[in-house]
Amino acid sequence: MRVKFFAYLRDPEYAACREASITGVTTVRELGFRIGELYGERFLNEFFTPDRTDIGERIFVLVNGRRTEFLSGLDTPLAETDEVSVFPVVAGG
Repeated sequence: MRVKFFAYLRDPEYAACREASITGVTTVRELGFRIGELYGERFLNEFFTPDRTDIGERIFVLVNGRRTEFLSGLDTPLAETDEVSVFPVVAGG
């Protein structure tokens, strides 16, 4: 599947790329851990809550344009043809 990263998640200390091709995962949870294997602990700490039971509060994930909290959260199923977008929460004014 195609995974796209946005804003500071593209920086070297996180994913260091704009997009990646990931295979062999079936849920958003598995995807988070796979990306963590590729890009390290700092990405894992951003993607997950400290106990690794939910998506971190500073991240939101879209699967085919739909936010995972409106699907099944970390248990949202994934297919090889899906497009996943990972965004940091952005605020300003």
